Amino acid sequence: MSCTSSASTSSRSSPESEASSVVSEISTRSTRLPDRTANPSGRAKSTFLFIDCQADTTRNSTVGKQKQAFLQKKYHQKQKQASIDRLKTVKGSSTPHPRLADTPADDTTEIRSFNSALGTEGEPEHEDYHAVSKRVAKMSEMWSLKAYLSQGYADPFSSTAVKMTDSMNQYFHHFRIHTIASCYPLDSTRMSIWWWQRAITQPALLQALLFLTAGHHATLESNNGVSSQAIQRSMKDSLSLRGNTLQTLNHILQDPVKAVAESTTLVVASLVAIEAVDANQEALEAHMKGLKRLIHLMGGLDKLDHMTLSKIYQSDVKSAALKNTHPTFPMSARFRSEILQESKVFRPNDTLPIPKDLSSLGRHFYNAPWYPQLDTSMKTLLQVLRRLILYFEVAQREPSIIMPTDNDIFLVFEHQLLSLSYAAQLDDLQEPLRLSLLIYINLRIWHLRTFPFMENMVEALRESLVPRLSYFQKTAPDLSFWVLFLGGMASQGYKCHPWFVIRLTEITRRLGLEDWATARSVLAGFFYTEQPAEKEADNLWHEVLLSETYPYIAPRPMWQVVRV
Repeated sequence: MSCTSSASTSSRSSPESEASSVVSEISTRSTRLPDRTANPSGRAKSTFLFIDCQADTTRNSTVGKQKQAFLQKKYHQKQKQASIDRLKTVKGSSTPHPRLADTPADDTTEIRSFNSALGTEGEPEHEDYHAVSKRVAKMSEMWSLKAYLSQGYADPFSSTAVKMTDSMNQYFHHFRIHTIASCYPLDSTRMSIWWWQRAITQPALLQALLFLTAGHHATLESNNGVSSQAIQRSMKDSLSLRGNTLQTLNHILQDPVKAVAESTTLVVASLVAIEAVDANQEALEAHMKGLKRLIHLMGGLDKLDHMTLSKIYQSDVKSAALKNTHPTFPMSARFRSEILQESKVFRPNDTLPIPKDLSSLGRHFYNAPWYPQLDTSMKTLLQVLRRLILYFEVAQREPSIIMPTDNDIFLVFEHQLLSLSYAAQLDDLQEPLRLSLLIYINLRIWHLRTFPFMENMVEALRESLVPRLSYFQKTAPDLSFWVLFLGGMASQGYKCHPWFVIRLTEITRRLGLEDWATARSVLAGFFYTEQPAEKEADNLWHEVLLSETYPYIAPRPMWQVVRV
């Protein structure tokens, strides 16, 4: 008697012939390759196996192997089908979609739009295609490795040259997102990648960037009302990272080969720039002396890579701006020519489109009765800066026009601005005007107001204005309003801020400026553009309006990292 696994009955033939028939059938079914086309008859494939119970004994290994092969095949088929089912999105499914940890629990609209764009739920009927595309891109970025690595999380590959703690990862993320944007007015994303590529392989450079960022982080925390414990923690981290940086650099300088490497020059130039914007003059002088020595050993400025030279000039102009002196290093003709060859700003054949809202920029300078008496060098500075501001504003709206060396154009201008000085005459407008241009480029283009060296620049402007203020307001009252307003924005949080507010209030009353729209038109006639992310102008104007009604209340002083 025989049986099957599907409760079917077998014929009454002899056991030998029956077994032979079953083996033949099994062999045929198990060895035949499946058709690549649909089954014409529409019959489903067999999902069961006939087994001769009399032949299924422990001595018959063939039947055991056949059963094992059949079960393995069925198991793999089920696994494959389960995988396919998981990849499919069933229309109208009531099963809730899994959410990311960072996705709000009630936000199912994003998921539906994401599925719609993939074609699993039909074409979107009432939703704008571009809006859907943006959300799809956002969802894709959330899933990507790029997003994981760019949000301040620990590097899963441990690719940095030093072991990173949680706080170091946080500062490095802050550096790439915020500090870089302050250090480079154009194309900050590309510059962030460039510095990241160098920092992960150079311990001293990475530590230097981190201690700069920790100090910057503490300053921003103090401005945003963060607890004093958090601010002190950031300051402590900055001091600790600074010590680690100097220790690592000292080890490098003891190696005769590494000491004269260009990467070492880049690290020291970065330290000079950091100490300059942090207004740490003693450390600045020590690092500047070492930088001069390294440049001499490397064979001079023209022997260095363009990006290394760019950092050297950045450190040089920030150092000179801190001390209100001339730059240390002369401008390299090769460096300047490399910039001008690539840049579209000063090409005679390229016309820079001027937006209508910027058409009046700088016109008050050229139409003023005192403009013809200015020195030729000052007239050139005003014309060049107007061109640079227009290019900067257009590049914010059309990033495709930016060239890789365009940030260096502003360095060349600042170098030229600091290389000039004017007579200390009481009836001369040019020295306060030069200092105002220096503050403008660091405040409205470089966005370095939160760094301590800004206090030195506004204090130099105040000292220059004090003996000339009466002549200034009598000869050029509208210009004095622009200069005082610029000084008021840059001095917020510093000791000299009340001085600017009081004088600005007086000249505002004299000019009859009663509302912000009128005041802004005066500012825009010189150098001023709207920057929605910056609130210095709004805060200062409110101070001026309230100064006549309420006694002056000084802004909360900003924390600064004090070096010891």
